[in-house]
Amino acid sequence: MARISIQMWTVRQEAERSLPATLASLKRIGYGAVETAGLYGLSPASMRAELASAGLELSSAHTPLPTLETAAATFGQLTELGATAVFPSLKPESFADDAAIGRAADAFNAVLPMAKEHGVELGYHNHWWEFERGPDGQLAYQKFLDRLDPDVTVEVDTYWVQVGGIDAADFVRSLGKRAHYLHIKDGPINTEADNQSAVGDGKMDVDRVLKANDAVLWHVVELDGYRGDIWEAVSRSFQYLSSPARNGAPQA
Repeated sequence: MARISIQMWTVRQEAERSLPATLASLKRIGYGAVETAGLYGLSPASMRAELASAGLELSSAHTPLPTLETAAATFGQLTELGATAVFPSLKPESFADDAAIGRAADAFNAVLPMAKEHGVELGYHNHWWEFERGPDGQLAYQKFLDRLDPDVTVEVDTYWVQVGGIDAADFVRSLGKRAHYLHIKDGPINTEADNQSAVGDGKMDVDRVLKANDAVLWHVVELDGYRGDIWEAVSRSFQYLSSPARNGAPQA
């Protein structure tokens, strides 16, 4: 059964003010793990120590995709951090046409062996622009996935999939064992990243997403932006996901 984590981007402003206090608050709410998006000026070892002090695990990390020249250093730092999975993202121009998609996939494939050497699972985190269709009617994301080495896993941002016009639950189901991580978020299902909601308060059919694929290991809460009290949204999101009322939903 998938476990619950939270993407630190959700509380980035709070963490910039005080990382220890932010981690402690997440622990009090009930979160047992976080997904990093930067280290707030700390070394990997220091960040790892902060997480341990707060009683939190590291489910995964976000970082830019390294080049062949920087891969050894990047994955070495991730190992020092304690990350077992990392998820870079790509900008819209990487999906502009078939040639761009091929170059993007090749860049992932090139550094995959280095990730494996360091015991790090390399995967891809999507936004909505990957789900545009080309002149041939095919999804850019599907072309990208087809070109990727099968050992490159995926972290499905279920909200952005839905924004892209694809049923998120069906898409998660279609990925089978390749989908180990899901970003669980909610909102009005549009590209306004500053207007999302607590999980369960928006238009996403979250329950269908949660039940879509038994291969998923982590459900990672994320709000890119919120116009109210972020701690209220973070708390309600955890309560929703951990509630016994979620038939088959993850527990902390």
